[in-house]
Amino acid sequence: MKKSIFAGIAFVAAMFAACGPTSPWPGYTANENGTWFIQHVKGEGTESVEEGGAMFIKIKFKDMKDSVFIDVNKESRSPSYPMRMDKSEFKGDFLDIMQKLHVGDSVSFFVKMDSLKKYYPEEFIFDPAHDTMDYLGFTIAVDSIYTKAKVDELQAKAQAERQKQQEMMMKIQAVKIPLQQKADSVARIIKKKDSQMLKPYLTANKITAQPDKDGIYYQETVPGTGAQLMPGMIVSLRYVGKYLDGTIFDANTLVEGEPAMTFRLGVDPMIPGFTNSVLKMKDKGKSVFILPPKQGYDDSLTRVFEVEVVEAKPAQ
Repeated sequence: MKKSIFAGIAFVAAMFAACGPTSPWPGYTANENGTWFIQHVKGEGTESVEEGGAMFIKIKFKDMKDSVFIDVNKESRSPSYPMRMDKSEFKGDFLDIMQKLHVGDSVSFFVKMDSLKKYYPEEFIFDPAHDTMDYLGFTIAVDSIYTKAKVDELQAKAQAERQKQQEMMMKIQAVKIPLQQKADSVARIIKKKDSQMLKPYLTANKITAQPDKDGIYYQETVPGTGAQLMPGMIVSLRYVGKYLDGTIFDANTLVEGEPAMTFRLGVDPMIPGFTNSVLKMKDKGKSVFILPPKQGYDDSLTRVFEVEVVEAKPAQ
């Protein structure tokens, strides 16, 4: 189901008739446009959303038994779900109701499924058990409302940020593509003598650490001042990856403004030796670790990583 159609909802009690047909759902009242409605909480807000504006809401879909079968916030991992207010497509459209809600309102309503399918053929698609219901139920709680001007401002900022990121990506590619091409060429030459290059590298770079059980040399160069890194933490790193002859094959320090590499430690897939070595670090620390092929890319090449922990956040 597409998210872009949603943007806000509102309610005025007077729009619902006090008398009408018997409700299929206890407590709901009928509206002349064929919808059924109940208000759970009346909010303190007074402003309604305008077309082109947006709402941040909690939204759930209900079946014909008035039971929730989709919690949109939970599935989208969004505590407050953003919905843009578009023009309603038919009489009794869910957007008609949304336009009259205010901040703090909590409501439920049912809209005819055949109308939703007709005017939003790609929006409301459910599993077979719910796709042919006569009515689709909505439960909405309004957290906040943005004006059209505010939405336009945020969209402009987002577009500017996307443009900035695209420009940065082009700069990075301009540096990394030839870097990787050179590294690939060097790799073919040094692969056969890689094992003979380790001892001279250790001596030349004053690596005094002893290899661990996996053959990894780990040496701290700047003690960390922050927390010990733990699995699940969200870490941001700056790094340079080299072969034993000093050729750089990867780095995120070569282009000014390039963002740090951010990932969930021990959760997001990384080469094993890299993850295990980073787990030995503390926030704000710097280290060098040398990974044998079996703990790196398993391609007969030893790799050296110079790593700085820029930031580490608790596991989420």
